[in-house]
Amino acid sequence: LSRLSLPMSGGLFCTDGGAMAGSSSGLDVSDVAEAWQRIRSGSEAWVLLEYEGKNKLKVKASGNARDALEEQISDEKVVFGGLRTKEGKFLCLMCTGENVSAMAKGRAAHHKNAAFNAFDGTVGEVCGLSKEEFHQQLQKLDL
Repeated sequence: LSRLSLPMSGGLFCTDGGAMAGSSSGLDVSDVAEAWQRIRSGSEAWVLLEYEGKNKLKVKASGNARDALEEQISDEKVVFGGLRTKEGKFLCLMCTGENVSAMAKGRAAHHKNAAFNAFDGTVGEVCGLSKEEFHQQLQKLDL
């Protein structure tokens, strides 16, 4: 009976968050909210983000035309983004260019969830490992 009055420590389940408690991707997406609001409100159809340094995303471009969106995609860079289809669905975008270094691709993969979480209300994603693959995936959508 005296053992029950002792404070519990250790235990089977970790309640302090464990080894990953303080970790995050460290990605700064503070500049995204205003641009995403324009997409959600219908004043624009898409927004693309690019890295500013290694841990911050900034708005690269936004607009309404599919051609203008595709012109912003390059095999030399990683881009994230979001769009609204004509059906009113919101989707996340990611393209890791074919010629992007392995380190940058790894960083982008690590940041993907944080970047996509900045786009509230999305129901899916369009991703490509090259400009061509991204183009093919985008053609399936009615923008």
